[in-house]
Amino acid sequence: MITEFNKQLLISEKEFNTFHLTTTKYCGNMKDVNERNVFCSNHSIDYQKIVFANQVHGTVVSKVSSKDCGNFIESCDGLITNDKNVILCIFTADCMPIFMASRDYSVVALIHAGWRGLACGIIESVLIRFKEDFGIIEQDVFTYIGPHIAQCCYEVGKDVKVTFNLSQSDKNLSLLKEAVTQLKDFGIKRIYSSNHCTCHETEMFYSYRREPTQNRMMSLISIL
Repeated sequence: MITEFNKQLLISEKEFNTFHLTTTKYCGNMKDVNERNVFCSNHSIDYQKIVFANQVHGTVVSKVSSKDCGNFIESCDGLITNDKNVILCIFTADCMPIFMASRDYSVVALIHAGWRGLACGIIESVLIRFKEDFGIIEQDVFTYIGPHIAQCCYEVGKDVKVTFNLSQSDKNLSLLKEAVTQLKDFGIKRIYSSNHCTCHETEMFYSYRREPTQNRMMSLISIL
């Protein structure tokens, strides 16, 4: 479900009918405002319409609108909107960017999900916002999981194993498997995912696990 585009960004195909993307290392450090704005200008993205999540590995998902454009929303790891004049943004360097859209593409959401967010319920949090703020039930939500650290590279300790009910002989955690299991348990049927690993694809992605860094990729989504 992923196509590489000029080694600059990753975009999904037609099954997920929104504007959305995840950048690669070729685009530069997207936490740097100058590099980010250059990238946006080069790809005809209006950076003045972007709303950012100030991520804390929590479960808060904030409803935003055009009045929030240009701002970082404090202490949240997810954004949701029905405003066509808004582009949602999160940053990652191993965690999962999870893109969501309603069946009619009138509402989109974007969450940052690492093991802590998954364990504490960020997927449930965003689905609650779909339902309570927009009247959209889980079965009418489409989901796409972007590039993240894959099970092959994600060795975890005892506490994480206990959290996800892994046996002590299991060395590695699959964030994708855990996310898909939760999504299916909530009744979501349309789930797409990337097969890229941010950790071992060294030329394409930043990875905090591979090499602790402040550099980040950027994921964006907006209503067409």
